[in-house]
Amino acid sequence: MKYLLETGPQTLSIEEQASQPLPEGHVRVNVAYVGICHSDTARVAEGAGPFPFRMGHEVSGIVTESKADAIGQGDRVAAYVADGYATEVIVPADKIVPLHDDCTLLDGALAEPLACVIGGIEMLELTHESEVVMVGAGFMGLMAVRFLVAAGHRVTVIEPRELARDLALGWGADRALHPDEVEPAQQASVVVEATGGPAGLQLASDLVRIEGTLGILGYHQSRGGKRIVDMESWNYRALRVLSLHHRNSDNVMRWMDRAQRLAGQKILVPAELVGGLVPLDDLPRVLVEHPDPSTIKLALEVADGV
Repeated sequence: MKYLLETGPQTLSIEEQASQPLPEGHVRVNVAYVGICHSDTARVAEGAGPFPFRMGHEVSGIVTESKADAIGQGDRVAAYVADGYATEVIVPADKIVPLHDDCTLLDGALAEPLACVIGGIEMLELTHESEVVMVGAGFMGLMAVRFLVAAGHRVTVIEPRELARDLALGWGADRALHPDEVEPAQQASVVVEATGGPAGLQLASDLVRIEGTLGILGYHQSRGGKRIVDMESWNYRALRVLSLHHRNSDNVMRWMDRAQRLAGQKILVPAELVGGLVPLDDLPRVLVEHPDPSTIKLALEVADGV
């Protein structure tokens, strides 16, 4: 089997080793697709280690061997792993989600990030809200927009890229504004930040009205994840600030199952946002060079897994 290995700052290679024996209660998955996550490209750009390190956590594929009762050879699955940039992975049965018949393998790979969106948005109290403002319309932000729209919410998106604004409108946002078009009077009681950058966080916090909620969906890694925030303003406005992230794997597995069902029912199809497929041998270059910012999402395609 082949896999990606990060051995130093901006130093990645494709390694090869023999397949390992399969433990009881595990399955062997021939990888089909892996979503290329911004957290991985940001990690490579920062170059902070530790090394050596394996990556890839948005994985789908086909089971080629099983020592788990409920999962059989030939099953199409999503897998919750941390070493998915590979031709095969060995996965505990409780970290496997069988795919809906109408969920594609590419959508199955993207069940993990969609699960993060589901868990994050459901932390917000939206019962009495007439609008949600989304700052940032990258992959996660756009999926959050679609998830909110599917529940009947009105959403305003703030995003500098015209392509992403157009996608937000196509996915049901009521309005899509450039940050330069935003007026102070456009404050809302619920604002979600999905940029992962300091400027986006500042803009999102500025747009929360008194006693409103700031939900932080963006994954902040640049500059070591350190941010400077205007605590005086936060204190004065009595903001409720929520990190919309989760680390309970049982919840993530439940949300992954819901995510792939949403895709299978064509309610939310994350594969529509994938702008390109990358072969494994090209992955080191793509991660080091960083994807074009005009591309919403890239995915690794492993030919042997399809």
